[in-house]
Amino acid sequence: MTPKSVIILAAVTAAAVAGAAAALNSERGFTQQTASGPVFPGLIDKVNEVAKIAVDHKDGRYSIVRGADGVWSVPESDGYTANQGQAKKIILQMADLKLFEAKTAKPDLYNRLHLEDMKKKDTQARRVRLYDAKDGAVAEVVVGKKRYNLPGTLREGAYIRKPGDPQTWLARGEIDVPTDVKSWLRNGILNIREEDVATIDIRHPDGEVIKITKEDPKAKHFTLHGVPEGKKLKYDSDPGNIASVVEDLELDDARKEGHVAFDDNNTLSAVYTSRSGLIAKLWLTKVNDAEWLKLEVSAKPDAPAPKEGAKSAAEIAKRVTEWTRGWVYRIPDFKAQRLRRNMAEMAVDKKAGS
Repeated sequence: MTPKSVIILAAVTAAAVAGAAAALNSERGFTQQTASGPVFPGLIDKVNEVAKIAVDHKDGRYSIVRGADGVWSVPESDGYTANQGQAKKIILQMADLKLFEAKTAKPDLYNRLHLEDMKKKDTQARRVRLYDAKDGAVAEVVVGKKRYNLPGTLREGAYIRKPGDPQTWLARGEIDVPTDVKSWLRNGILNIREEDVATIDIRHPDGEVIKITKEDPKAKHFTLHGVPEGKKLKYDSDPGNIASVVEDLELDDARKEGHVAFDDNNTLSAVYTSRSGLIAKLWLTKVNDAEWLKLEVSAKPDAPAPKEGAKSAAEIAKRVTEWTRGWVYRIPDFKAQRLRRNMAEMAVDKKAGS
């Protein structure tokens, strides 16, 4: 076969493959029509006008609103302060979205891109709507699957469609639409490092008292006091796990105080005292399988002076009190389970001869 024949054969083969791919895409209801330009022309000039973000997903909906002071909050969490960066981020992400390639316009194929009707029970689509201060619509989009292999320097994209328009698109750009309210809230509550904890006093609803200490900060493990005769710790790490509850303590949700009742017969109380002089009082109760916590933080009068550049115990206590006063928090189950560990769960029978 001559070189010329090889070139012709290669060209014919390439054309055939391309034709087959096009035919297959056509059969599937997809197209290869490329496009460019912003998904929402002019939105980049209106980002500061957006005063409300509404997100719908299969489990419900939530919204994030901007107050007159410019601070974002979440009405579904009784107006608790939102994650300001996350609120601003999604507006900019929508403004930055660029059309890349037209996809199917057939509703029965939307589910392949996770762009199906929002009313479907198990829909994986998420709808984002932006409004101005007068509740006027600014932009709206249904977001589906992500793509990570687009050509060019910006390789991330997502499948989208605009409600009312049957055409779906692959858009270039990043867009993150969390479906859990936690991601939209300012989620830090308290952070006392485990190694800073000196004593812990816990009272369980049934009256049992647990006391844990670490006198020497260099000691490997915390000490659980009152282990019954003939018993020993099942895991040396158990007391330390309880100490770590107040380290990076974050919320899953927040409500105004009064949302749940902290009845004495159903509430665990705990007092954590730190070497730096912080005293954290916690109350934990369980309602409908959800663990709810309220807290008070103060500073010991004789708290040691902070290291250079660090905040004093009094300053930390004041700041934590300012954002937690009047609020109760749903906390992660694993944190609550650690705090609820009782003596029977932590102590086991000693083996003969041990």
